[in-house]
Amino acid sequence: MRLGYLRCLQADEFSLRSQRALLCQRALAYSGLRMFHYYRAYRRVPGRDWRALHQVYAHAERLGLDDGAVKDYLNRDVHVTSPRIAYLRALLLGMCNANELGPRQLTFVAYLLERWADKVAISKKPFKREGDVAPLIVDLAGERCAERGAPAGEGLRHLDERRLAKSLRNRVALLRKGESPARLALGEDCVQPSCEQLLVFLYRQWCQVRPPRTLERARAMDVAQACTDMAAIHYYISGRVFRGGSNFKELSARQHDEIATFGRLIAHDEEDFSLAQGFLLEHWHLEDESAQGLHMVRRAGNPGKRMAHGQLVGVRPADGKNFQLGQVRWLMSTNAGDLHCGVKLLPGVPVPAAVRAIGVNVAEEKYVQAFALAAVPALEAPPTLVTAAGWFKPKRVIEAAIGKLLRVRLLEVVERGTDFERLAYEVLPD
Repeated sequence: MRLGYLRCLQADEFSLRSQRALLCQRALAYSGLRMFHYYRAYRRVPGRDWRALHQVYAHAERLGLDDGAVKDYLNRDVHVTSPRIAYLRALLLGMCNANELGPRQLTFVAYLLERWADKVAISKKPFKREGDVAPLIVDLAGERCAERGAPAGEGLRHLDERRLAKSLRNRVALLRKGESPARLALGEDCVQPSCEQLLVFLYRQWCQVRPPRTLERARAMDVAQACTDMAAIHYYISGRVFRGGSNFKELSARQHDEIATFGRLIAHDEEDFSLAQGFLLEHWHLEDESAQGLHMVRRAGNPGKRMAHGQLVGVRPADGKNFQLGQVRWLMSTNAGDLHCGVKLLPGVPVPAAVRAIGVNVAEEKYVQAFALAAVPALEAPPTLVTAAGWFKPKRVIEAAIGKLLRVRLLEVVERGTDFERLAYEVLPD
């Protein structure tokens, strides 16, 4: 479809001249849709696609049709549009850091841009900066998306996002006051608190200068071991297959020594070893790392499970004795089949634990796998439990086996992923 509309533009036939604004808009819209499907597959948009997008918009500018109003009934709701709006939709989608978004979030962003792209202006002259809103610059002669700073180029255009920033701030403020997303024209499917979190994320991507990392990452071409799924991570940290039951045995002196020496328990049971064969330990290459995050690559030939945003993952660098817990933040695959993954590390060394509900109606409830993370004062991180998703209820009292049996009260959700929760807690007296 994109190529068809481009051919119509290039032909420049007299009978089509009255439709040139629509032809430009459709060519830009289909270019943006092509990019959208790159993002859905977590692939990098090739430079040639960005160049083609910029060239069509530059052509619309030369014809004086960049703001020419047209009706596009291919849009889901807002039919009145223009080449400028179609162009901005593609740019803003490219600026939203799509590698960190799940499929439903990405579709929601595309839905918002159908309405909000018109809130951004384009000019050959720089806009005045206001507050924390930093203007974007795009080079129509280049092969890249819009970016901060001052890129060199002959076809520079400046984007003013002040209206968009104001709209985002107002909606976030109203959501925090209890207004429903549907009444703010955010759609019937948008629910709290994920709606507010996504709008804050978009504000940071579109309107703010990205702050420098507090801890710089170092290049590291080492191999790391990684595994997903709570049962597998628990096995590799504890050194034994978890057998849920209603009784709990405190760790022996030998087991305490093994944790202190090796950072985990050593499997002594051949049955444990045979049961653990289903726990795949994947091999990844570390591209770079810091104290708070990793960039890992799984080569196309290496076996591995499906990865998802927000998923819990256990990682152990080649030179490390301990596994660390992390959360998948972004994913990107290459044409060669390599999978790139950004992991945010959870603070603290994980200790294998088990939790179970207590109360009148759950006397025989079984223990399930969990992890305990000690407090890290330097990061202002409290002691937390990492459990499967769905465990948190305000002030819920549970039984936690962390070396010994404890009664703990859950205080708040510090972090929530797709398959886990990290919960702050306090120990109750016996």
